[in-house]
Amino acid sequence: MAGSHGPVVVNDKLVREHAEGWHSFTRFTTISIICVTLILLMFMLHFAVGWGYAVFFMLIGWVATAILALLGKI
Repeated sequence: MAGSHGPVVVNDKLVREHAEGWHSFTRFTTISIICVTLILLMFMLHFAVGWGYAVFFMLIGWVATAILALLGKI
């Protein structure tokens, strides 16, 4: 009911700053989830192929994640 006491003043600059901050946070969260998922997959994969291959695939996944993040795809 805050709007019932008068017009709500919204500054466009404040809205843009909030949107940019939220975009940065969601991008960071997405990259973090991908990295944690790669670690968990590595732990599961080592039972099938061994530690060496599992770590190799995890590192390839991290390199791909870093490249996609730098290109702005994530």
